[in-house]
Amino acid sequence: MRAFPHERGDYGVVRDRLGQRFGMITGASLLIDYLFTVAIAVSAIAEVVLFVIPGLVGAEVMIAVTALAFMTLANLRGIRDRRRVLLTVWHGFLVVIAILAAVGIARQGSDRIESVVVAAPETWTVLLAYAGAVASGAVMATGLEHLASSGPYHAEPRGKRASRTLMTAVAAAAVAFFAVSWLAWTYRLTGWSNGPILMQVSERVFGNAIAVWVVGIAAVAILYSAATSVFRRFSRLTGLLASDGVLPRQMAMRNDRLVLRGAILLVALLSATIVILLQASVERLVHMFIVGVFTAIVLSQRAMIEWTTARLKLVKESNERWRLEARRLLHIVALVVAAGVLVVTAVFNFANGAWIAIMLIVLVVIMMHGIKRHYAAVRADIALDREAKAPSLPSATHGIVLVAQMHRPALHALAYAKAARHSSLKAVTVQIDRGAAVALQRRWASMDLGAPLVVLDSPYRDLVSPMLEYVKNMHRASPREAVFVYVPEYIVGRWWEQLLHNRSTARLRAQLLNVPNVVVSAVPWMLESARREGTSDDLIIQGPEPQ
Repeated sequence: MRAFPHERGDYGVVRDRLGQRFGMITGASLLIDYLFTVAIAVSAIAEVVLFVIPGLVGAEVMIAVTALAFMTLANLRGIRDRRRVLLTVWHGFLVVIAILAAVGIARQGSDRIESVVVAAPETWTVLLAYAGAVASGAVMATGLEHLASSGPYHAEPRGKRASRTLMTAVAAAAVAFFAVSWLAWTYRLTGWSNGPILMQVSERVFGNAIAVWVVGIAAVAILYSAATSVFRRFSRLTGLLASDGVLPRQMAMRNDRLVLRGAILLVALLSATIVILLQASVERLVHMFIVGVFTAIVLSQRAMIEWTTARLKLVKESNERWRLEARRLLHIVALVVAAGVLVVTAVFNFANGAWIAIMLIVLVVIMMHGIKRHYAAVRADIALDREAKAPSLPSATHGIVLVAQMHRPALHALAYAKAARHSSLKAVTVQIDRGAAVALQRRWASMDLGAPLVVLDSPYRDLVSPMLEYVKNMHRASPREAVFVYVPEYIVGRWWEQLLHNRSTARLRAQLLNVPNVVVSAVPWMLESARREGTSDDLIIQGPEPQ
């Protein structure tokens, strides 16, 4: 974090030091890790709620999805002072844990705890148990990786602030973890079968329903805030990946409100799918969760070893070389430990769900490679040659105005077409109802609009096929001439209004764009609801309904 405070997190460090291939693996691992982070957080919230309200047993999935819905709405709406809220939640949780630890330690002398006598296990059993504990206990370190990727989002000086935040979080998490673990061990609490360990400890320590509720609220708040922060991180990471051409380009526009909302909704949808498929089981989710984050840690540590090795070749001053040697040794140790945890997790938890995380990471990497190849092919296809010349102009241009019925949007589109001064101009309507078509012809002839009206027959009441065939025939007759098709568009101000209009014109536009030398021009017409909304970014464009 001190070495690269302005870098783009683990993904940026790995991509710049190890190449884009390993960068894509890191990015895919973090994306999957973010989804599992949200899924585990809401599932853990459900576990806490069930512990304090046992009557809701069986509603785990509903509680988790409801919590996820609230998170999604909060992120879509935005939080005015997110940093202050997160700090308040974090400090409040630490205070609650400190009180829990203090009271628990104070009561150790007065409480009588029965010892449990067990047979001495065999060596192989001990090794298997230890490996399984490492695989499951590694969850404590995974949240800290998110902080390690947050250097660019701190205020200046970024390196010092980010490092101080990380060290504070490590110290606080370690103290809280070991305090709760020690109390759980002294009370012989060995698993989640009776509820979350933290809640079981609080029940044994306090023995008071109100105090247990306070601990539960603190736990829910910290889980909620942890999951909420993932939504923005997911959006930032997809933006970085998109700017490097391995995700759709539109995701790179992170300041666009629609792109940000789309990323938030994508996280919510995918996380909800994971929660539903795995029935909000924290134990099953944890096995999948560790794989992604430790893959990113291993690669980031490998990148840092590359960086320190390259620096050692350039630095001659002895004190600086000593610091770099110490730093490289630290990264080597971290790499070995993280790789060991990753291998143990993949082996001992493979059948418990680790294979799902591995499969998802591989699929995302394959998708990224496909997108990268597509963009490379597009660049090669549209690139100018050294001897490229200005394109030749079409010998003539012809205008066609789509007329669904005689109304102001149709006349507005006709005016736009006239202003372009095409070689020829026609209005075209598709006869879906004979009586309506005859009435339209009479009305059109009576107004003397300066463009003939062509009526296309549609025996199957289809707007798209007759119009598409008409334009294709024009292109076949004059391949060097251009055809401009003007399509009136409704702009609506309310989201539900889009459900009330036929989408045939949108389908027509999509089909016409595949015809060579055809230009489709949308002529907007604002409905009353859109005029009341002004020029909002949320206005929705819809095609007029044909008659």
